[in-house]
Amino acid sequence: MDLQSILTQLFANAGAVGIEGVFQFTFAPELAFWSEVKAHSRTERGRHAHPDVTIEVTERDFLGIMGGAANVEELFASGRLKISGNMGLATLLPQIIEQARQGGAKAEKVDKNKRYPTPPRLSERISASQPPLNTVERRPRSDVSVSEFRRRYVPHGIPLVISDALQDWPLFKLSREESLAHFAQLQGITRHGDYVKKTFSADRDFRSTSMADFIASLDTPASKSPDGTPPAYMGNNILPAQLMQQIRQPPYFDPSQFIAPRIWIGPKGTLTPLHRDDTDNLFAQVWGRKSFILAAPHHRQALGTWSTSPEGGLDGCDVNPDAPDYQRFPASREVNFLRVILEAGDLLFLPEGWFHQVESVSTSLSVNFWVNSGRGG
Repeated sequence: MDLQSILTQLFANAGAVGIEGVFQFTFAPELAFWSEVKAHSRTERGRHAHPDVTIEVTERDFLGIMGGAANVEELFASGRLKISGNMGLATLLPQIIEQARQGGAKAEKVDKNKRYPTPPRLSERISASQPPLNTVERRPRSDVSVSEFRRRYVPHGIPLVISDALQDWPLFKLSREESLAHFAQLQGITRHGDYVKKTFSADRDFRSTSMADFIASLDTPASKSPDGTPPAYMGNNILPAQLMQQIRQPPYFDPSQFIAPRIWIGPKGTLTPLHRDDTDNLFAQVWGRKSFILAAPHHRQALGTWSTSPEGGLDGCDVNPDAPDYQRFPASREVNFLRVILEAGDLLFLPEGWFHQVESVSTSLSVNFWVNSGRGG
């Protein structure tokens, strides 16, 4: 199949992930195509005068992506795929590719900036049936066997902090200066502006940034914006393949259950507001300190929870745990918020369904592993 046909197929159902725009693909100086994504998409050969997103990638790597042999985020992180233009649209490219590779009938369009009612989950019934937690247990790694973890914490969805958990990570042992060598030539996507108020929206101000340059900039304290917006944050980027040898997969789940790890880098003050994911999470604090505020899954309604899609999955909250609006959300008075500080070397088990707000207490680098453990529902 030729490139134009593949691109036509790629964007045929792109409306299902809620996008519109012009995507320019440049494979070589004389080989380029553009796809206009609307209710009815079209793909043409050549260069568009005003593309929303421009993607530079070799034909071989692109075919690898479409064939499932390469990952678009990994190619971007390694510098083999370059993106310019509207980075908010660009962040949806992995979803577009996954949608195209799955095939099937045309799906109903999902507005990524719309809030949908949140479906209930099995984890809510599990947490509601248990005595409420008043604190999150903290135990050293040497005291927590894999069998105990799987027996005591996973099936019951109980969060846990495991200390001294990263002693076998080369990345944890390297100094900031030594580690910079491993970040050379790598790139990531940073969030800017008021990304907290635009939680999970594709309208956030995303930018392509050199990882080494961003980390080096953390030595200069971020000045607080006059309008109170948080500092730039390199959040939820795929961990580049070049860094995989610098970390170790935690032993608490079967390796086949792990999703590709993600990396989070930022100065003091970066904030991800209260939300919940749809898988279990192992969150490793490599540098610095982070503050977590947790709430049990069964507090969904009390927290003013909403979803980013009709099926749920990634759920945000209107309640601010630091300053709950009891007039608007009176049931939030009954929510038992748990506060946890992660120190460098800590590993947090955050079970599926648990709501969490995350804030950097200091310059911070974290790596997390989402896990398809089969416990969710």
